[in-house]
Amino acid sequence: MNKSIIGAVVGATVLAGGCGAVTSEAERLTVRSSPTLGTPTAVPTDSPADSPTGTPTGEGTGSPAPTDAQASLEGLKQAGQAAIAAVPGSKVISMESEENGRRWEVQVAGEDGTEHQLDVEGGKVVNGPTTEEDDADDKAKHRERLTAAKLDYAQAADKIVAAVPEGRITELNLDDERDKTVWESDVITPNGTKQEVAIDAATGEVTRKSGSTS
Repeated sequence: MNKSIIGAVVGATVLAGGCGAVTSEAERLTVRSSPTLGTPTAVPTDSPADSPTGTPTGEGTGSPAPTDAQASLEGLKQAGQAAIAAVPGSKVISMESEENGRRWEVQVAGEDGTEHQLDVEGGKVVNGPTTEEDDADDKAKHRERLTAAKLDYAQAADKIVAAVPEGRITELNLDDERDKTVWESDVITPNGTKQEVAIDAATGEVTRKSGSTS
């Protein structure tokens, strides 16, 4: 009888101990997975605050976005190159922008002074070349001016834009002024004002700007 009582007591103790162990393990698992205590999650190396969602145009690429003046100057040079390529051996003597700068009317003169006219758009000739009916005096004048000009149209354009920062050239002509061969131009500034600029075609010196002369 005593043995039965002792066995029952021992069995109850063991059972109680086992239930305690099971309960403890369940509680431990519950604590580990409880959302109220937080569950470890992967943290991204770069947070949105540290990494921009996009890069503004012209930033982070190593070079700034081109301005309207730069784009216009590049378009002028491309138009001149296309015209020269269409009339081998020629040189630019006049340029004028049309259709808000989308197209350029270009005049070039050949080695004998003969003038040719072309329309250039997007760096490609879209009309011409058309040969002008110049007389002997006109041809001689073209030859003289081109011989005196040490700066070609592209170099002249660079000098003019340097004289009027952010200016957009709308017209460029090789001409004579005060016994000098000059590149004269019309330039539109960012505020819409037109300035007239002339540079010595031999030295690149500014000889006139908005009506003033030097």
